[in-house]
Amino acid sequence: MVAMVVRSGIVEPEPAGWSSVRLALRELWHEMRHPTPRAVRYMGCDGCGQVTSHSSDQRLYTLRVAERGVTAPPPKAVCDECGHAQPRAMGDEILADVPVTCAGRRHRRIRAGRSRRRCGQVFAAPAAATVVACPWCSTVQPGPAAVPSRSS
Repeated sequence: MVAMVVRSGIVEPEPAGWSSVRLALRELWHEMRHPTPRAVRYMGCDGCGQVTSHSSDQRLYTLRVAERGVTAPPPKAVCDECGHAQPRAMGDEILADVPVTCAGRRHRRIRAGRSRRRCGQVFAAPAAATVVACPWCSTVQPGPAAVPSRSS
């Protein structure tokens, strides 16, 4: 039996030998040239009371030795600003409706650190967010609510 790999809707046999090396290098090259943004959720934080990004989750497992079981509650979203973990609920994410241009610097692909080139990606953020995180370069910058509006 031949293992099958589904890639972009085409079913083809899984490559072996140098074909698999070429396929891995092709996928690595594509990921370097066309990176995908990370998911950033914006929620109202119960700890600091602001609309902030929540890019990580926390889950605490409980081991019960006598019953030989493990219980895992639902994951909690962790605030990037204050570190407060709060349980998720239906409809707790705030809609991102304002376009923001990133002012950060890109990560270098080969060496460590940031490059001299600006990121410049445009992404959506909620209007009530005081701090936003760029999904492309992970730079944290002031949000639309922190920037004073120009009213004439």
